[in-house]
Amino acid sequence: MGHHFDYMNILICPDKFKDSLTAQQVCEALEVGIKRRRPKSVIQLMPLADGGEGTLEVIKTIHGGEWIQKKVNDPLFRAIEANYLWLADQKIAYIEMSRASGIELLTSKERNPLLTSTFGTGELILDAIDKGATEIILTIGGSATNDAGIGMASALGFKFLNTAHEDLKAIGESLPLIDTIVMSPLLKKIAAVKFKVITDVQNPLAGKEGAAHVFAKQKGANAEMIKYLDKGLINLQKLMGKTEKGIIGEMKGAGAAGGLGAGAIYFLQAEIAMGAEWLLNKIHFERAIKRADYIITGEGKIDGQTWGGKLISQVIARCDKQFKQTILVCGVFEDPEKLPIFFDSQEVYSVLSKAKNTKDSMENAASYLEKIGEEIALKYL
Repeated sequence: MGHHFDYMNILICPDKFKDSLTAQQVCEALEVGIKRRRPKSVIQLMPLADGGEGTLEVIKTIHGGEWIQKKVNDPLFRAIEANYLWLADQKIAYIEMSRASGIELLTSKERNPLLTSTFGTGELILDAIDKGATEIILTIGGSATNDAGIGMASALGFKFLNTAHEDLKAIGESLPLIDTIVMSPLLKKIAAVKFKVITDVQNPLAGKEGAAHVFAKQKGANAEMIKYLDKGLINLQKLMGKTEKGIIGEMKGAGAAGGLGAGAIYFLQAEIAMGAEWLLNKIHFERAIKRADYIITGEGKIDGQTWGGKLISQVIARCDKQFKQTILVCGVFEDPEKLPIFFDSQEVYSVLSKAKNTKDSMENAASYLEKIGEEIALKYL
């Protein structure tokens, strides 16, 4: 047994570098650099995500599955191709709402939360139910919508009527006009599926901290529209009422993705889970730490916000519990004075500090990360 100190065991587990590299590409670049200097190192790559963009790819890397392509409606009811991840053996579907109902699908001129709908997300859910899914995980973020999930619900057979008992179109504009919710004929089918919603947003549905006031502006709403949409959310909150856990609209995460959080609780009986924590548990992160001598983690931008319970701070907390040393890599490092007490800013490697400028750092991040990998190898391993 005397030889097991010949090599080090390194776990590389970053989040994506937004607009520059996927988490997988960050892993690979660091691995190349480390291997150049310490070819004997045992390296485990574990790209991470926080429930937002890139989460499905991370799940696929670790759990397998296949992409299912589906023609659905985009936020403005135009036909687009969207996909979701299907794990046939486990009968689990992972659906990322932004692929069907995301803000990135619209030009800035088209963004208008009065007119947008989560209908396409509902179509993906319906497809997964038809495939025989027993569990559906819905990651919600980056939405173009503020419809409290009525679009999704209408794709699943729910109807929304005004006081004159006329059908309303399932868009943000209809929210204040809804007088009756007509239950879906598919209710039994929906009830047989276990739904989980993954988000890092903790806002309630309505009011000053709600979906309209906090998030609708970036989706194209002006002040008047925000007031109108909030009135609609308050109306829906009344109609949704409560479960044994409390008033649906007041639950943590109800306001996520333009109120899709609340819609998922009400229409799908979903439970809400916080993204970073859920993912780390899902991929058995503790086990991976146990095997490692060093852990390299990080994200595109490390700043004061990184430490507020976001993914990287949770990674570090879990490593700390096992007394393992963490090394941080990032695109850009800001607010060094906000680093947690036990952390030394010498242990933070940023691409920008090597690059000529921001553009260079984003375009050539991979080659700078290889150099950082070499430095880490020489210093620690």
